[in-house]
Parts: sequence; C-alpha cells; structure tokens
Amino acid sequence: MYMKTARFVRLATALIDAFLLLAGSVLAIVLSAAGVQTDQRYLWSTEVLAIIGVCFFLLFVLIETISAFTISDSTWHTVLIAISLLGFHLTGGDFIRIMFGAQAGIFATVGRILNFAFFECVFLGVVLFWDYTFKLGLSRRYFVFLGVLFALWLGLYAALIFYDAEIAGFLFAALTCAAALVYVYRRTALSTRTDKTFIASEALFFSLAGSMLSSQICFLQNSASDGVTAFHAIPVILIFLSIYAAFAMRTDRAALKASEYKLQYERIKARALKEQIKPHFVFNVLAAIQSLYRSNVDEGDRAVTLLARHLRTNIEATDVDFIPFEKELDNVQVLVDLENMRLGKAFNIIYDIDCTDFAVPILSLQPYLENAIKYSRVNEKEDGFILISTRREKDGILLVVADNGVGFDPAAVSASSCGIRNSSERLSMLMGVTPEIESAPGKGTTVRIFIKNSTPPPSFLKLLNKEQSHEDHHR
Repeated sequence: MYMKTARFVRLATALIDAFLLLAGSVLAIVLSAAGVQTDQRYLWSTEVLAIIGVCFFLLFVLIETISAFTISDSTWHTVLIAISLLGFHLTGGDFIRIMFGAQAGIFATVGRILNFAFFECVFLGVVLFWDYTFKLGLSRRYFVFLGVLFALWLGLYAALIFYDAEIAGFLFAALTCAAALVYVYRRTALSTRTDKTFIASEALFFSLAGSMLSSQICFLQNSASDGVTAFHAIPVILIFLSIYAAFAMRTDRAALKASEYKLQYERIKARALKEQIKPHFVFNVLAAIQSLYRSNVDEGDRAVTLLARHLRTNIEATDVDFIPFEKELDNVQVLVDLENMRLGKAFNIIYDIDCTDFAVPILSLQPYLENAIKYSRVNEKEDGFILISTRREKDGILLVVADNGVGFDPAAVSASSCGIRNSSERLSMLMGVTPEIESAPGKGTTVRIFIKNSTPPPSFLKLLNKEQSHEDHHR
C-alpha cells in the first residue's frame, strides 16, 4: 500500500514539475499570438507583479539570513537559494524594464547573463540543501564538477548571447541539470523523494527552469518576454511559503515528540528507581548483617559499608544518567558481595574485560546480573559461573553478561521482569541500544549489548571532568 501511494505521489509530482516547466512557454506563445503583451494595462500589471515578487524575495533573504544565525536547524544552503532567487528576479526582463525602460540596451544583455548565472546558483543551492537535509552523501568532487560545467555553460551563454543563439548554452545547462537530477534520484530512497520539503524544493527549480525556457522561446520568436519572470514569481513564492509551512509543522511535531520523550523518560526513570530499591532485598541483607554481628563484628561492619554503598548508588541514579563503565563494574561487585553475604553461597564471577573507556546508563547491568543470581543457580554447580565481558569490535563495543546456569524462557521473563524491561528501555532511549537475550532451559543465558562507536554523552564528559578536578584537588 505504501509503495503504491509513494509511486502515485511521485507521478503527481512529475506532472506538476512538467506543468511548471512548460506552462509559461505555452502562455507566452498564446499571449504573443494574441498581441496582449503590447497592451499598457498588461505591462503595468506585470511591473506590479515584479515589484511584489522582489519584495517577497527580499523578505525571504532577510528571514533565511536571520535563521542561519539563530536557528540550529537552518543552513546557509537556504540563504544561497533565497539570494539567488532575489538575483534571478532582479535581473529578469520585467524588473530590467522597470529600472531602465523599454530600451535597456546593454543593461538588458548583462541582465540576461546574470539571470542565467542565478538560475544555475538556485540549482546548486537546491542540490546542496538536499545533500545536507537528506544525508545523500554527495562528494565534494561532484559539486566541483557541477560548478565547473556550469561556469563553462555560463561562458558559452554569454558568448552566444551576442549572436542571439544563447539557447544553446541554456540547453547544455538544462541537460547538465537533468543528468545531475538523475544522479541524485538514484542515490535517494523513494521515501525521500516523496518528502514534502524535497518535492517543494524540486518544484522550485522547475519553476525557474520554466521561466528560463519561456524567455528563450520568446527570443526565438522575436516576441517580447514581458511578464515571463513576473508570472513565474507567483508559484516560486507559493512554493517557498509551503516550505516554511512544512518546516513549522515539522518543528511543532519535533517539539511534541521531545515533550512526550521527556515524559516517557521520567516514567521509566521513576519505575527503574522503584525497582532498584527492593524492600525485601534490604530486609534480607539487614537480617544477614544482624547474624554477622553476632559472630564477626568486622564482617558486620564491612556488610554495613557495602549496603550503604549500594543504597547510595541507587539514590544517585536519579541525578546521573551515564557513568564510566569502571564505576558500573564497582556497583556490580557491591551487589555480588551483598548477595554472597546474604545467601551464604559464593558466586563465581568471571571478569573478561578488554576495554572500559566508554559510558553506560547507571545501574543498567544490575537487573541482568540479579536475574542471573536469582534464576541461574550457578552457585549450586561446581563449574557454575557468571561472566561479564567487554570486547572492542570494528564498529563499537560488545558487552556480554552470561551464565552457564539452568536457563529460562526469554519471552516469559521479559514479560514479567520489571528490572530487565526497565533497563532495556533505558538503554534503548538513552543509547539507541537493544539488548539481545538468548536463553534456553539447561543451556544457560547470554545477554549481548552492542554499543556503537560514538562520542560520550555530555553528562559523561561532565562526570569525567568533575572526577579529574576532584583528583587534581586532592593531589
């Protein structure tokens, strides 16, 4: 269903682009045949349209320039497009007539050359905008090659204009634009080519190409091109306004999504904290500590210290999102020591750590380790173990929590275990990571967390800087 809709959208887009490209030429031929272009009222209306169009494009340039400095999502590509559109209409036949009269002479010739140059700049700006917005990955060599070709066609156009044969330069440029568009289309997914912003910016170029084509046809017919640029300004302005409307709608959706994300994150954070501080766990540890004090005061003191560290870590989880992996290992070891003390049967924990220079959400490993301690029964086997390992791979770091215990049904546990579900949601939301859990009865359990190469989050960097400052202070 989606593919059919997308193809229909592309077909409709192609028909609209063809209309924008050819409608002006047909209109120019009809008006020329009817002799309307010599009517003073017609000329006056085209001049008014040309002035209104230039005012709109001045406004667009102002908006885009301010946006480039103040809005993070705005780019200089749209500033280039807006300035080129303004230049295109200032050098169009209608505005030249307003400035220099019907007998503009050399000014009209220079205006036609500059008009062609601005047309090429608009196309380059649109392709640059596509490359930046939709991550097309076009190389610098591609843009340099395109720029060199456009410079050659501009020179050819300027040379031929004195022989009234500049249409050859325009056709070469048009063919170059068509080849460049085909290359871009082959690098873009259908979903990108049906994006509203992509369609609107595409229509922007075809509208200007239609204006250039109309002017060339008028010159071939030796008829006046009055009104060509002015009338084509109308769809260009409407297209630019539609791009602004699409941007405003996208911004509103992004703000709403960010608000929903924050609300969802706070709920997960609250559930995670509630899950971490288990009253029955604390009660059992306190009972074990009471027994220890009767037999060994030193061991009782150590147990109290471990419990205090465990509770402090849980409470700090409300203020810190990321911590260095080494600290997360410390939290894990505290949990293991407490469980060993509480159950009276030591767990064999194997640390196979290849790297620690990365960050993880605080207490993100604890639920998986608790699950292994609670269900694996590895402490009842002579060769039972729980493995925590990290290994650096080409695209990131693989973090594994595994055991050779009794195993379980992952679907059943994921549906019932709040700790594992909360931790998986936090990893997904904070790091874009989806833990893979493999287990089967009698075959043990393996949890794989693959962390892609990326810059440490800001909170992690702040934490490292704070710790470094703290260490420097004590030195």
